[in-house]
Amino acid sequence: MGLSNFLQGRLLRWAITVSAGSCYLLFGYDQGVLGGLVTQPSFLDAIGRPSSSFLGTIVALYNIGCLAGCIFAALFGNRLGRKNTVLLGSVIMVVGGVIQTATYGAAQLIVGRLVSGLGNGMNTSTIPVYVSECSPAKYRGRSVAIQLSIVIFGTVVAYWLDYGTIKNLTGEVVWRFPIAFQNVFALFTIFTLPFLPETPRWLYSQGRKEEAVSVLARLQGSSVDDPQVKMIEAEMAAALQLEEESVKFSFKDLINDKTPVKNTRRLVLCFMIQFWQQFTGINVIAFYVTIVLEVNVGLSRETSSLVAGCIQIAFWLGTLPPIFFLDKLGRRPTLLFGSIALLTAMAIFTAGIAVNTKATANMALAMLFLYEISFGMSWNSIPWLYAAEITPMQLRHVGSAVATFSEWLWTFVIAQITPHAIENAGWKFYLLFCVMITLNIPFTFFFFPEVSVIFTMQRQFEYSLSAFSDKRKDS
Repeated sequence: MGLSNFLQGRLLRWAITVSAGSCYLLFGYDQGVLGGLVTQPSFLDAIGRPSSSFLGTIVALYNIGCLAGCIFAALFGNRLGRKNTVLLGSVIMVVGGVIQTATYGAAQLIVGRLVSGLGNGMNTSTIPVYVSECSPAKYRGRSVAIQLSIVIFGTVVAYWLDYGTIKNLTGEVVWRFPIAFQNVFALFTIFTLPFLPETPRWLYSQGRKEEAVSVLARLQGSSVDDPQVKMIEAEMAAALQLEEESVKFSFKDLINDKTPVKNTRRLVLCFMIQFWQQFTGINVIAFYVTIVLEVNVGLSRETSSLVAGCIQIAFWLGTLPPIFFLDKLGRRPTLLFGSIALLTAMAIFTAGIAVNTKATANMALAMLFLYEISFGMSWNSIPWLYAAEITPMQLRHVGSAVATFSEWLWTFVIAQITPHAIENAGWKFYLLFCVMITLNIPFTFFFFPEVSVIFTMQRQFEYSLSAFSDKRKDS
């Protein structure tokens, strides 16, 4: 019996989590690795001592590659399948990592980051769908929360590896080794993913129904005749019938959507939830925390690097509680509580660095820890999960790609403006995020329905369509 058939039930689901999680480790690692290096002399010398605005461009262009990867996943992801899209994205990321490691100038670093971004955009658009479609519904939130916790753990690894090389090494190895280390995660996924199955829902939608049921039984750890397997197969068949008998969706329908499923509204919500996530200000801290600590809080370079690693540990610890409560508490309440906590932390942080005394600087530093923990417990994982949950099967890859496109679009904007804004606007820059978090609270309350409500509406519509089809056949 081969390894691919040996993996069954919970063991198989954990294998999927680990393999996909390695990609998410890479996602988090790439988010954090330059954040610990952007103030290091040997790194800045290698890329020509760029101005703060050009440094922002170098960091931000990674996100343009991610945008391209999202577009690729939206256009070709359903044709390739979830697993093959992730495999291709991981191979592309290895190529990008090699180019970055061998950097001898800003142009080469930009090319490497664009290539890595392309692969990462493909992966981050696809992995939430892959994991959610391989997870039982009652554990779906937990599964994606684990993946997003792994992302932040990757950021922790990046910052502490940066700190270790800065503290103990000299010369170009200080930054070349941390950049090269990213390929370890991509290679792990490349070597493990071939032993894992494609998702049953994608297989079923492609007409490979026997294979889909077989994979479903393996994921359940049961036989193909198990009642639970039969029930889920019936749900997949009903969803596929819904898609086949309803008006086919096309991109022009975004302008004039008359379908009862309201595809346009769902895709707009996919875009907006990542928009609000980014305008909490999280990537100011993720990309530039050492600059924030040096310029805004007033710490030394070495102390900033040490504290940055501690802040990322706090961030990661904040991602652990949702693994246990997210499926019980729900998506919208968690987002609302998180926004209130984030607004409190950001407002006090802004006031602290504005007053600019030793006591208020310490208070601002404490608020950074509270901010990171609050984000980890709320807005970190839900936006990635929500997009896959609110879109119908034939649009799931598009919804996930739209959400991820929004993530990388606004990450690019924030990464581009942050160094210049910190240097020239100081504490006033953070007022932007105070205002945006304030606005996202009513938007979340009024426009983001709880997913259990969405599932109920979808099920009612499927039953109505099925009843209508039966009547039509009888007549």
